[in-house]
Amino acid sequence: MNSRWKYQIKTGIIWGSVMCVIMTLFDLRENSFYDQISSYIYYLRYLGYILIGTFFIGYFSWKEKVKLQKKE
Repeated sequence: MNSRWKYQIKTGIIWGSVMCVIMTLFDLRENSFYDQISSYIYYLRYLGYILIGTFFIGYFSWKEKVKLQKKE
């Protein structure tokens, strides 16, 4: 696996995890933590955030990283 995909996966997992935690905390007013964790919607949302983080956030941050390295 090349360094671009390693960077994108690492960025995607971190971004997806942080977003899922933040959204879970926002939803604590409506549902308890246990109710959120026990539903399959939570895991679909978690997977969606990781995929968005990997393919979009990771890709654009990789392009920016390469641009900054070329300037140096």
